[in-house]
Amino acid sequence: MFKIRFNDIVFFSDRKHIKKSKIILFFYGLGCASTDFNFLLKQRIHDKQILIAELPGHNNLPFNNINLVTFSRKIYIFLKKNAIKEIIFFTHSIGGIIPILLVKNFIKNKIFVKRFINYEGNLVIEDTEMLTKKTISYNKDEFIKNKYKNLIVRCKSSENTYLNLWSRSLIKTSSVAFYEFSKECVELSKKNQLLRFFKIFFKNRVYINGEFTNNNFLDHLSGSIRYSIKNSGHFAFFENKLEFVRTFNQLILKK
Repeated sequence: MFKIRFNDIVFFSDRKHIKKSKIILFFYGLGCASTDFNFLLKQRIHDKQILIAELPGHNNLPFNNINLVTFSRKIYIFLKKNAIKEIIFFTHSIGGIIPILLVKNFIKNKIFVKRFINYEGNLVIEDTEMLTKKTISYNKDEFIKNKYKNLIVRCKSSENTYLNLWSRSLIKTSSVAFYEFSKECVELSKKNQLLRFFKIFFKNRVYINGEFTNNNFLDHLSGSIRYSIKNSGHFAFFENKLEFVRTFNQLILKK
């Protein structure tokens, strides 16, 4: 596993140097970290390079009050400077918003997006009910001082192994970043444009859900290829790692 820096952006990759032709650009979810996906970087895919972008304020990085739009612009500058020709997006949870912002505001038709693989990314307001909407229901100061610590304690002491594992990354996440990204996520989801853009502008798109996740949202995904990861919910990379890797590889290697 290699760390690649570009200005104030950090990536972790399976290669030491940037492969300019084919990139798998991976954006994880709120409160996660690149270390949650180390296992993907150990299995080298011969003709593609995996780049896991570290979210600001995550994995012990500073936050500096950056929003998702600005972060997306920084990612675009990185892609442009490195003359990246082709991208496959693989995203989880709130990370699913970033490719939409990237393509809508910056990439447009300048870089070929071969596929957008979205694992339970935030596309509609219903996606925010479980976590982000609840987060911003609290006063910001109250959340930062008390509620975030309580969330970590609850996850750490939970009987669910996936929440225990998530708590390890939550500890390395800025409470301010967690709150501000939650707020932005809810605001973007309210506009009802994320799903529309996902369906119209990404012709080769895949939506993945965990088998145990509420599937009511799937009715909105007409025209999208769908996959379900067995014996898992929102954290398949913790809950059923073997099936997650199998699904990842199947979709990445698909022609």
